[in-house]
Amino acid sequence: MTDDGIGSPDEPIEAVRRAAGRALVHASAYRARETLDQAQLAAAMARRLGRLDESASALAAASLAHYFQADLVEAVVSSLDALRRARDDTQLARAAFAASLAFLAVEARDIARQCARRSHEHALAAADAALLARAHFALGFEATDSGQHDLALAQLRTAVRLLRGHANRGLVMKALGNLGRAYRDRGDALEAAGQAARARRSWRQAARLFAMAARIPAPGGDRVIVNGSLAAVLERLGEAARAAPFADEAVALLVSESLPWLGAEAHLKRASLRLALDDLVGAAEDLETASAICRDDRAVPSRADCHRLNAELAARLGRRDKEAVFRAYARTARLRREEEVEAARRQATALWERFSESGATGP
Repeated sequence: MTDDGIGSPDEPIEAVRRAAGRALVHASAYRARETLDQAQLAAAMARRLGRLDESASALAAASLAHYFQADLVEAVVSSLDALRRARDDTQLARAAFAASLAFLAVEARDIARQCARRSHEHALAAADAALLARAHFALGFEATDSGQHDLALAQLRTAVRLLRGHANRGLVMKALGNLGRAYRDRGDALEAAGQAARARRSWRQAARLFAMAARIPAPGGDRVIVNGSLAAVLERLGEAARAAPFADEAVALLVSESLPWLGAEAHLKRASLRLALDDLVGAAEDLETASAICRDDRAVPSRADCHRLNAELAARLGRRDKEAVFRAYARTARLRREEEVEAARRQATALWERFSESGATGP
């Protein structure tokens, strides 16, 4: 290794692969900084060796890290770079999965669906259950985003079946949690359609899946998400007291290195629950913490909800002036986010068109 930590020109391919592997592990655990560090290391060594294809998996991991940090265009750029450099089915499945998530984040659903299908094709060819399950994650996410809740459930049930007995228990936890999210979202859609009884049945199933996932040992980030999700769906079911320990667990699992959106969401879920339990002091504490976190651009998707809950707290305290201010902030945050996503979508679509014109979308 040289003093800059990048590696000498004769760095062996195995060193590149180890760095790429570490990037993938860090990405799976939501460790964005470490993911990007290892991805940059792998890319630099691959460039020195003249083997850019060896950095494809690392770039797919980097795309996920950017996605986790709400850096939407960079997520697209890294995923397309990964697709350009990928040579085998394993690399292509990983890169296409990352691309699907990146394009879905900017609401380019048709492109996200194409990438998810491509990930599925290459994962089948690679005969890799974990990659195939992730491809079904992507297909399920796109279906949910498009309002096709039954299709989403089918895709995510398939992912769970593929991972039955799999050694990667963290991935099994993700699969159960993703299926739980699909049931939760279907319940939300049913409630909005005035089908309260069916909505409750869907939320019950979501709660069962989140509870199963919460019992599986996994990295802290996944446990934050699952416990917070369980608390939120129990709140929907009117079981706020039962939900409280799970919301507390989600917050307790946060560490200084946790991604800002993870921290914001955990505190916002507990604030909502505390409002339901008439714990206004506790809710105020969580909202103060969440508001501080939301100043970070990596937590920008949580800002509108943060302002909305602050407005609810103000209303409960009889502060109508503050309520009006926070509701205005919430509207502004929502509009700004929509504008940011729209701008990112235009950039991402242009990048995809150039990528397609280059012929890089072939097998």
